[in-house]
Amino acid sequence: MHETMYEYIVIGKGLMGAAAARHLSAESSGVALIGPDEPADRWTHQGVFGSHYDEGRITRILDPDRIWAQLAQRSIARYREIETRSGIPFYHEVGHLAVGPVAQGPDDYTARVQAVGDGLGVTYETYADAALKEQFPYLAFASGSLGMYQPHTGGHISPRAQVRAQARVAQQQGADIILETVQRVQQTNTHVDVYTETGNVYRAAHVLIATGGFTNTKQLLPRRLHLDVYARTIVLMELAPNDINRLRHMPSVIYKPREPDYGCYILPPIRYPNGKIYLKIGGSPNDPKLESLEELGAWFRSRGRQAAIEHLTGKLHAIIPNLRPLAVHSETCVTSYSPTPYLYAGKLDGGRIGVLTAGTGSAAKSADEIGRLGALMMLNEPWVYDIAAEHFQLRFIDAPQGA
Repeated sequence: MHETMYEYIVIGKGLMGAAAARHLSAESSGVALIGPDEPADRWTHQGVFGSHYDEGRITRILDPDRIWAQLAQRSIARYREIETRSGIPFYHEVGHLAVGPVAQGPDDYTARVQAVGDGLGVTYETYADAALKEQFPYLAFASGSLGMYQPHTGGHISPRAQVRAQARVAQQQGADIILETVQRVQQTNTHVDVYTETGNVYRAAHVLIATGGFTNTKQLLPRRLHLDVYARTIVLMELAPNDINRLRHMPSVIYKPREPDYGCYILPPIRYPNGKIYLKIGGSPNDPKLESLEELGAWFRSRGRQAAIEHLTGKLHAIIPNLRPLAVHSETCVTSYSPTPYLYAGKLDGGRIGVLTAGTGSAAKSADEIGRLGALMMLNEPWVYDIAAEHFQLRFIDAPQGA
């Protein structure tokens, strides 16, 4: 047993957890963030993984849902401060382009995006068909498309760098960073004990669990969350100099064509740690659901589904014609969903354990504000955040143990 008694322990050193630790450590002197670093060799790693092991995630305010847009807007407003305080750059403000069919009614994708953008005062430009092609001549979309271009406060982030930046600032503020994997959590009337796989036990007055798709695979909660975890395949195209130059002004892109076509997202050319520059595309139909720790581990150690790789490769060639990639690679991650459109942010009975998870594939850009939401939830009783708690209510599929 470690003798240190923390006020708050955050379990999960990913995008949400690292952000929550930063915000908590700004208000409390007794904070610890527990979670392993990215594995040195993912192909042989037998422990837990994170979905932030990447250099490119889209960030933007434009969104068909107002709550997700608000979370993003508040996060993006603090990016530069976090970069400055940590000394770690992670934000590339190259702009964002959302494309979909010209709206036929208020419930269509492009109508909802514009309504949310207008309501939040987002500066954006609209282009249809010929104007869209003129503005972005290297991109090709279906006839009848409308592009909504956010030139500022949008682009892409490096999620792994953002996690490092958040953790560094938390540490500057006095938080302990503990590079271990939590095995189980046990709550008493006076505290919470956190047991790690290395045999250590850490004690805190309060614990926040932010463990993403792995939340139900460990003994972290007395009941299983209603949490659907889906495998995701992404494709990376290594670019030659001609394509790098041709796409040098490309924004991040989300494309939502008419049904039954399946939408996708595309990241502009990004330099990865191996020094090579890649285009990234994601968004494929029929991704499988993952249930167990073994299934999750096997997925992260794989290259994804071949059908998804072929689908995404074809989609990228259709949207960006005349690509001449040097090589095509695939990677894997997971996304977690609650039964609602939003994440989970709530406390268990007794109030000592909180949960922050289920990013719905939308959390990377909004992670700092999600971390702030989680910190406010842990610091205050009752709920003080300005978006109602009912949107983030925990839902379970198991009865409490002993019931």
